[in-house]
Amino acid sequence: MSTQPEHDEQAAVITLEGDDGHSYSCQILDIFQFEEKEYALLLNLGEVTEGGEDDQQGSIVVMRLQERGDQSIFQTIESEEEFQRVIAHVEDMVKEAEEVSEE
Repeated sequence: MSTQPEHDEQAAVITLEGDDGHSYSCQILDIFQFEEKEYALLLNLGEVTEGGEDDQQGSIVVMRLQERGDQSIFQTIESEEEFQRVIAHVEDMVKEAEEVSEE
């Protein structure tokens, strides 16, 4: 999945087009640096359709961010190894945030 985001700065919601041709709305939860690359943590708000439910709605999505000129391009992380390292980093960020909120 690779797409150019349609930004609504207030709501931080973008629309991504999947390889299957369907469009999905996602809320940007966080953008972070890891291993000298930029990643986005997104909340899938569901497929952009007229009616119907999306079984992926509410799922968390992690994508790599690439800058091309003045645009940000969201890309699927193709490497399983890279994906696992990023997920471990996200889990560490969550643990740190939980520890700080408990203090």
